[in-house]
Amino acid sequence: MKYCTLCKAKYEDSVTFCSIDGEVLEADPAAIVNTVLDGQYQMEALLGKGGMGAVYRARHILLGDRVAIKVLPPEVRTNAEWLRRFRREGQAARRFRHPNSVTVYDLRTAADGTIYMVMEYVEGHTLDLAIKTRGRFPAAEALDILTPIMSVLDTAHSMGVVHRDLKPENIMIGKPDETGQPVVKLLDLGIAKMREIAGGDNGGNTALTMAGQVLGTPYYMSPEQWGEIPRDQSSEIDGRADIYSLGLVFYEMIAGRRCFAGNTLHELRREHVQTRPRPLVEVVPDVPRGFSDAIERATAKDRGDRQPSAGTLASELRAGLSTPSGAVNAQPAVLTETVIGDSRETNADVNAPTILTVDAPATSPASGRAASTHDATVYEPAKPQPAVAATVVESATHAETVTVPHVPKPAPPPPVAVTAPGASKSKVGLLIGVVVVFVILLVGGIGGFLVWNKMKSNSTSTSTNANTTGVASVPVEVSRYWLSLEPKGKPKTRVAGLVPVASGQEFRFYFTFAEDGYLYIVGPGPDKNQPIAFLTTKPASGSGVTSNKVSKEVEFSFPRDDKDNVHTITLDASSGTDHFTVIFAKAPLSSPSFLNDPVTGDPLTAAQQAELKDFVSRYQSKAPTTELDESNASAPFVRVKAMSDQTSNPIVFNIRIQHN
Repeated sequence: MKYCTLCKAKYEDSVTFCSIDGEVLEADPAAIVNTVLDGQYQMEALLGKGGMGAVYRARHILLGDRVAIKVLPPEVRTNAEWLRRFRREGQAARRFRHPNSVTVYDLRTAADGTIYMVMEYVEGHTLDLAIKTRGRFPAAEALDILTPIMSVLDTAHSMGVVHRDLKPENIMIGKPDETGQPVVKLLDLGIAKMREIAGGDNGGNTALTMAGQVLGTPYYMSPEQWGEIPRDQSSEIDGRADIYSLGLVFYEMIAGRRCFAGNTLHELRREHVQTRPRPLVEVVPDVPRGFSDAIERATAKDRGDRQPSAGTLASELRAGLSTPSGAVNAQPAVLTETVIGDSRETNADVNAPTILTVDAPATSPASGRAASTHDATVYEPAKPQPAVAATVVESATHAETVTVPHVPKPAPPPPVAVTAPGASKSKVGLLIGVVVVFVILLVGGIGGFLVWNKMKSNSTSTSTNANTTGVASVPVEVSRYWLSLEPKGKPKTRVAGLVPVASGQEFRFYFTFAEDGYLYIVGPGPDKNQPIAFLTTKPASGSGVTSNKVSKEVEFSFPRDDKDNVHTITLDASSGTDHFTVIFAKAPLSSPSFLNDPVTGDPLTAAQQAELKDFVSRYQSKAPTTELDESNASAPFVRVKAMSDQTSNPIVFNIRIQHN
């Protein structure tokens, strides 16, 4: 069987694309649940899926033992490099023994070609799930949980075994032992490197990374795993790569969100290689400064600046707990979102990011510089003309001077005898002079008028342009929002920005707006994530609200508890992405028309979806920007900003929640 990673619809193996959203179909890892593997193991449940395959809970049919089984993906069973990697993982883990490392029992190939590894089953949950459900951990508790992991790594590194894929999903928190403390175990030890444990076939151990493939999970990979050459000029990956990854796990446990959370491999590589993380003490001010300093050293870009061993890291962290907290004034961090246009998720050899973020293309704000209304008008100088004499004529009616070229008078003709009675030579000469002066005045006046008119026209144009551009559009805050995670029977958690969210999580939106207006929300429904209206002018009776009207600077929660019931929104129980379109308008909207219909929970029709798409494209041409504000660590929120010339229009932004 195959399935769609977006809508979860299932198809026969012969189908390639999803008929609903066009996504490329993948093999359904749950298809072998409730079947018998290799005639020996009853496959009971799918526990998880990663780059090296899917892991299942199973029971040995004859012996009754419960085990965990990792099955290699079908598409790589003929890939020699993957098979070598899988074998070395099994060899490394089978030969390595530590009470806090999961034991490998067997590595087998079934009659149908299925390659699988049989491992110790640890009843409990992953650290990843614990972070999603609890949020932040105190520094002391995080150290208690991860101390056994540092013990495993210290032993493994001394034997030449490097994990290379440390992440919360590979740390199991089991049931309490006889001392009452939960047993913490490390999964997938030695997936890519082993020097002396595996024996004879050591060729190629340092060259297992093929083109286009990364060994590890990009959110936790060290710079040298990304291909950066350390100062020591050695390309060999050693235990300090695990120390870097573990430092990021500590960071995530205490901050409640990943340190790096780019949406593409390119962004993540840049963050790991170039971006210096905010010190943990700035994100969570009550963290002891010495503890924060140890984490900062563990996550140094060059491995020569990190602790030399996991044991040293444990000692520094333990000592750092006794140092005073280094509370500082945390500055708001900018939340950038790179999903522009088609935001279809992929399922490459990267565990999908579990983040809450905002689909808002990052637009550059206006510079804030107003166009001057007094800038001089610059004219291109005319080409130089031959020097000629000039006549300056002063006008009695205009307080200005006009300079015009003087046309030299031709040489006067020789005297001619005039026989007209009463005429004289002097009068004829005077008449000629008057005519010449009149011509000069006429030419000068016309030329001066043309120059003056041109200057006036340009001055008016410049003034008009200055008036239309003199007030620059600048970003202004239009809204703030955050989420309240409300798991049943557990304390609420306030989150905003890049935070882990669990599938099936119950939550509630909280908004404040800078102006009075009306709020509309559209999101995924229970029927294959088809969009439904969550909030319109006629809210559902089960939402706890009676109107979509919001007041200036007044917190608006959706859904809202009433005196009889507690109302929440529940995320899809399967891993995926939930998109919510949020619309704010200062006046009630007449379009899309369904925003004035009662909320029924029914999927939007094709016509309604087309109407919504047209509306969104019309008002998201200049999409709002967002900023994550964590200046108060216990009350983070996301700012939504729009350009000042757009605030009279409806504001449209998307909240995207990825969960697993």
